[in-house]
Order: sequence, then structure tokens, then C-alpha cells
Amino acid sequence: MDEQALLGLNPNADACYRQRALAYFEQLKESQDAWEVCAEALAKGIYSDDHVKFFCFQVLEHQIKYRHGALSALQQQLIRETLMKWLQSQVTPTPKTY
Repeated sequence: MDEQALLGLNPNADACYRQRALAYFEQLKESQDAWEVCAEALAKGIYSDDHVKFFCFQVLEHQIKYRHGALSALQQQLIRETLMKWLQSQVTPTPKTY
């Protein structure tokens, strides 16, 4: 992902960064396979920033809403697995390290 563009997702970012983030977001939504990058980021917990996670979820939502029928069965399964993996990571307590 474009780390510079992701900086614009922060509500305190200046207008230039916000504009870049919005353009990047639209580009990812329209891309045929960018949703896979977002799915991987969510499944692996790559980003801790809630704004970035929300951004990734919106890209996945767009894919499901507008292109679900065009996806292969394998791609549809990947989306389901990604969402389940993320959900499980939210309800499973993180082991404490001492």
C-alpha cells in the first residue's frame, strides 16, 4: 500500500495528504485486484491504525457490493476467510508476554 497516501487518512492530516488519500482510495476501489492487498492487511493485522483498517474494509465492501458476481469462487472464499480471520482476532484475547 502507498504509505504516504495512508497518512492522509488521519483526521488531523493536512488537506494535501487527505486529497492524496481520497484519490488512492478511489483508485483501489476501481482496481480489479487491489482488494486482495486490503484483505491481506486485515488478515495479517499489518496496520494498527483504525483509520487504515476502516479504509481497507471500505475497499472490501465495494468489491463485495459491486463485483462479487464477477469474482471466482476462490476469490469469494478468500474474502469470507479474511473477514472471519479478522473477526476472530478481535474476539480472541492476545496472550500476555512477561
